Amino acid sequence: MQASQLKPLNVGADVHDKLCAMLRGSQFFGDFPEGELDLLAKHVVACTVDSGGTVFREGDRGGFMCLLIEGAADLFKQDRSFGSQRIARIEAGMTVGEMALVDGEPRSATCVCSQASVWIMLSRENFVRIIRESPSLSVNIMLKIVMLMSRHLRQTSGQLVDVLEDRAAARGRS
Repeated sequence: MQASQLKPLNVGADVHDKLCAMLRGSQFFGDFPEGELDLLAKHVVACTVDSGGTVFREGDRGGFMCLLIEGAADLFKQDRSFGSQRIARIEAGMTVGEMALVDGEPRSATCVCSQASVWIMLSRENFVRIIRESPSLSVNIMLKIVMLMSRHLRQTSGQLVDVLEDRAAARGRS
């Protein structure tokens, strides 16, 4: 990731309160108890990315997950035949980079902002701190991540079946 594309958000003297409000308003963290949001706000950073800016690139070492507060972004995946293909649209309230938070492996896609965007970022290092300081908060975060990854896997499995059926139908016509 090019650091110049990710700029810390100047949220003033009441940074903590604004971070709590952003987290509370998100679909990912919005149902967490107030005390957990307060603790989580101490471990996240708000950043902005200009339209066209890259949040992370496919192959970059993963080290954080992001929650989109405002704006929009697209996820792109390189393929051997057609180059870069858009695989998902990210809108306010959605997260990206959950796998990197869990496994620290290289990014599986590139995230590019299609609009000026505000993100909240949780680093893997701070997530490990949360695990040590607040097991209940870390369990709630992990449950959200597992449910999200399960939903994505189910969608991907459905798309794979559609592609396989299309291929089988195309072979039957030839």
